[in-house]
Amino acid sequence: MPQSNDVVNLWTYFDEWTRCCSSSFQKDSLYRFGNFDSCGPQYSDLRIALNAKLMKDEEEAKEVISQTYYSRNLGSDSKNSTTAGAIWDLKETPSWNVDP
Repeated sequence: MPQSNDVVNLWTYFDEWTRCCSSSFQKDSLYRFGNFDSCGPQYSDLRIALNAKLMKDEEEAKEVISQTYYSRNLGSDSKNSTTAGAIWDLKETPSWNVDP
């Protein structure tokens, strides 16, 4: 039985791979680093997510997904941001959480 989208959401990994392959991302990579991005980590994550989606054990699937490039380096955790500290500073408490 395939895993539910709550455990393994293939769209997240597909979106990351297609974002990396997009012309605007490649243009930015060429401007910033002087070469095109191979999108290897994103493609690898998509393959890992496809394998995890087909696993029978939910905990094993979660463990496999936790080892992806996206989970380790990007995701929704702002501490993993590639621009934090270089372009903007992380705040201890986001401004939307400040009590009046």
